[in-house]
Amino acid sequence: MTTDQCSIPVEGYPKLASHMGKYPRCSIYKRFGALNSLNLLYMQAELIHLEKKLRRLEAVDLASAEGNRSIHSKDWYWLDNSVSEENTDQLETVLTIRDKLKEYSLFYLFSDLV
Repeated sequence: MTTDQCSIPVEGYPKLASHMGKYPRCSIYKRFGALNSLNLLYMQAELIHLEKKLRRLEAVDLASAEGNRSIHSKDWYWLDNSVSEENTDQLETVLTIRDKLKEYSLFYLFSDLV
């Protein structure tokens, strides 16, 4: 293959991408609006489920006489250090929510749905 042949995009997606790169105003992309909306709705439902779970775990920990569980919802230090205790459900749920919220927020903020 010569150098000239390597610089000429082959038919199909490579050629279309090259054209779109040269002429950005000609670029057309499908938004997948319905799929993006569905994905956001599923993420919302998942976050609502996790929020309810967290509220239940907070109530259980608040009523507990074990270690520092009763102050987990008031003091991040003790919640974060609950890994040394047997019950880390609240901390694990908080961390899961954090990851899911980050994903949801990025998706929501940068989607064309807003």
